[in-house]
Amino acid sequence: MRASLARFVPTPLQLLSWGAVTIGLSCLAFVTWFWLSHATGQTPGDTHNYILAGLRLNAGHPLYGYGPGDEHVLDRVFADYPLYSPPLIAVLFRPIVLLPANGQYVWWVAMDALELLTVAMLVRRVPLVMGLVLIPLCLPIGMVMEVANVDCLVAFGMLVAWRWLVDGHDDRAALLIAVLASLKLTPAIFVWWLFVTGRRRAAAVAIGGVVACALVATLGSEPLILVKFYEVTTANLTGPVGGVGPAGLAYALGLPSIVFPWLPRVILVAGVVAMWVLRRRPGISFAIGASLMWLASPVTALHTPALVLVALAPLAWPMARGIAGGTPVASSGAATPEGRSKASPSTAPEPARELARGGLRSRLRLRLGLH
Repeated sequence: MRASLARFVPTPLQLLSWGAVTIGLSCLAFVTWFWLSHATGQTPGDTHNYILAGLRLNAGHPLYGYGPGDEHVLDRVFADYPLYSPPLIAVLFRPIVLLPANGQYVWWVAMDALELLTVAMLVRRVPLVMGLVLIPLCLPIGMVMEVANVDCLVAFGMLVAWRWLVDGHDDRAALLIAVLASLKLTPAIFVWWLFVTGRRRAAAVAIGGVVACALVATLGSEPLILVKFYEVTTANLTGPVGGVGPAGLAYALGLPSIVFPWLPRVILVAGVVAMWVLRRRPGISFAIGASLMWLASPVTALHTPALVLVALAPLAWPMARGIAGGTPVASSGAATPEGRSKASPSTAPEPARELARGGLRSRLRLRLGLH
């Protein structure tokens, strides 16, 4: 009787996790309430910009410029372009703007739902870590939901892609990464991750997917739209910096202005090298790539750090296989025709069995891919 009752008594770690989650979710709820209570007709600013981009294309006007009668985007901090995103997001909004209210509320609700689902998935899998992370990230997460930035879709999509990678569906994950990178450039870093971790076929699939999306974007907008997007992207490499990120921190510290545009580039190169060095630790390498979506971006806003949630995916769903000589392997066993190996049950325990046998250190090692 006593043993059966003990199952319902929470452990100290469970109590700590619940407490952290409660505090983190309370912070997020307060921030969300604050944004909603101060909402106006044009509150989802990024959504409004996407709508204007779709309207410009439907009117036959330039995507990265203005035509007669086009509404101008105000208070631009970076280079003076109405849109910084890849052209595919505007092509996507061409049919969306045909909905009532230009599809604003449909997109807003959809992005907020995906962001909340991302938070819920991570809270369920790693409650203690997620509860602690929500405290500093409640402001960016609340902001990304307020403006309904496509980062909501990116965060959720990258969690799904990681789950597929863990399950061995590399090609499927590669196609999803290609679509996300075509809507928001930053996920393109994961094509490099696919390559260095030995998933060469998946990397090729991702590149092919990007090419296909580029073709769709070109057909749905302008013949030389990719050249124009390149100009927009490079213009922000030397322009003013965002306030949230390494360059913004350097500005706040009073460092020389010549440092600002170079910081994201240095971080990108260092991160790319680190991903290659840690290619046999796929979880850590993936987390580095996730952090680069924020730290290496020349264009950052208050909501950009919300992408750090993607770095928790390897902790929530551990990948039990590393690589050796460019081929994914398990602890032991013969390689399959697809290049993956099947471990012997007696020598390579399943993740759940390993978690049950090991202590806290072994759990963390398995979660982070340190096996």
